[in-house]
Amino acid sequence: MQTQTQPKHEAARNPVPLTQLVRGQRGRIECTDSASDDCSVLRAMGLRPDASIQMCRLGEPCIISLSGACGGGCRIGLAKDIASRVMVHIDE
Repeated sequence: MQTQTQPKHEAARNPVPLTQLVRGQRGRIECTDSASDDCSVLRAMGLRPDASIQMCRLGEPCIISLSGACGGGCRIGLAKDIASRVMVHIDE
């Protein structure tokens, strides 16, 4: 009998929507060509591809902490619909 779950090492490689992170969980932003408009907005806010983030609060707005930006870290609020389109590789 096969299971539908992915091995932990494979799951870490597959990006998930930012809204699937739990409070305190860390990850890295991924931008794809299919979300180029979102990527432009995110880059303007300091969320470059591969940026290290931590989930501070889910909801409206979704609040994340951007590590290493602004000389030490800052928090950014994202509307839930935008946050659901931001893909993240979860850190283990």
